Amino acid sequence: MGEKKEFLSMFREGEPDNIQIFYQAVSQNIDAAIFIVGKTADTAEYVFENTERLLGIPAEKFYHRDLSDPNELYGKIMEILRTERPRQRKRWEMECFNKTFGQTMWLSVVCCPVIFGTNEKYLFSFSNLTEERLIRRALSEAANAASQASAAKTRFLSNMSHDIRTPLNAIMGFAALAEKHLDDGKKVSGYLQKILSSGKILLELVKDVLEMSLLESGKMIIEESENDLKEIFCEIHSIVSEEMEKRHLDFYMDIDQIQDQRVLCDSTHLKQILMNLLNNSMKFTPSGGKVTFTLSQRDSFQEGLGSYEIRVRDTGIGISEQFLPRVFDSFEREVNSTVNKIPGTGLGLSITKAIVELMNGMIDVRSQKGKGTEFAVTFFFPIVRIPPSQSEPEAEEDMDFTDIRILLAEDNELNQEIATEILTGYGFSVETAENGQIAVDKLSRSSPGYYDLILMDIQMPVMNGHEATRAIRRLRDPALSGITIVAMTANAFHEDEQAALDCGMDGFITKPIDVDLLIKTLKRILA
Repeated sequence: MGEKKEFLSMFREGEPDNIQIFYQAVSQNIDAAIFIVGKTADTAEYVFENTERLLGIPAEKFYHRDLSDPNELYGKIMEILRTERPRQRKRWEMECFNKTFGQTMWLSVVCCPVIFGTNEKYLFSFSNLTEERLIRRALSEAANAASQASAAKTRFLSNMSHDIRTPLNAIMGFAALAEKHLDDGKKVSGYLQKILSSGKILLELVKDVLEMSLLESGKMIIEESENDLKEIFCEIHSIVSEEMEKRHLDFYMDIDQIQDQRVLCDSTHLKQILMNLLNNSMKFTPSGGKVTFTLSQRDSFQEGLGSYEIRVRDTGIGISEQFLPRVFDSFEREVNSTVNKIPGTGLGLSITKAIVELMNGMIDVRSQKGKGTEFAVTFFFPIVRIPPSQSEPEAEEDMDFTDIRILLAEDNELNQEIATEILTGYGFSVETAENGQIAVDKLSRSSPGYYDLILMDIQMPVMNGHEATRAIRRLRDPALSGITIVAMTANAFHEDEQAALDCGMDGFITKPIDVDLLIKTLKRILA
């Protein structure tokens, strides 16, 4: 009877205690739930005790069939133990929901026939692959996202190559034509206008790329100050109106639906958001279309905080339903500029969304192909309750620059020539220095008051602008060391401006030179 005793009974009566102890030790140290099943049995004869740890189901549950158990994992395992009888080792994977753990699990299942003495049995092994699958899925998703990002950047570089070369070709081509027709003032004037227009397009492309780099590096800073929202919107309206008229677009603005117009906000970035959205509408709205621009104030959930909604709506070409979810993605454009003749990097809306979120706002878009697009932006600005000054701002007076001498520290000969022509055209006297060291030497040898101001480039050989400024501030004669120094540089990021101010400069102007801004800045500093 001992030889024919059932395998399960042997363990329950503890006859080969050493084998049971061995199995228990194995069970505690492996990450696979193992079942021993008879050749014709439909329930387990022995179950390793680690099933509860690995599967969340006690070993005792598998010694009999519980048809009422709602756990999908339990039902699937019992079905496998009942039906699988392969002639040789078999491995497969299964997926099911484990109610005990409250999650979907992936398991590796191995079944193989074995001989115990004269009895044929089956060993079933269940190993948890869930973590491995999740890691594999995450890696796959990351690889797919990286692949998509790489493809988007590849398209971006291809588009950028085209979009940069197009205005460059115009600049070089019209410059060559102007040189050939110097005796025809009307033609030259037309060529110059087209060169300026192409230069502005090229500058916008470069600015978009630099802006995105700044955002991705986390270096963009939001600086709030007291501003009048109506004044900001009127300023943007005046800037955009002329271009809207040139494109034969009807342009409407409504800013009457606000009660609290003085708020704390970053006016520079708010203007950038508005310009980006309006430029986007202008680019994609054909001649004869309509663009509306509204600002309204909504009920606020917090005292002292104004809720403002900005809407920019157009009757343009619209955005397809398929592309709409990707409209704010970097480097994405629904069609490239070769197809629609509209230059751009595919970064404008991505930059806009990023800045809106930095300002704790929200942006949404609705669009229908062929019927137009509407962007809605919501901001929550602190309201400034102190009434503005009642005095009228003084009118800006013209200044006479004929007695003002500027020392221009600039190593690039073309930039020297451009700046000198601009400044002398307004009456300034200009002397140049090819690097920072020469600028320091010239100032040191001059008498106090000889130079009124220094325009300082940053990146120069021998001594750069920062080093030169520090050297000037260390001069013993306070009449020389205290001279006004304004950075005029192609380093256009906020940290570049801060670095210039930190080393002792008094102002900051970026290149390419905006003539109006340059003169306005010099007037303010000299006044």
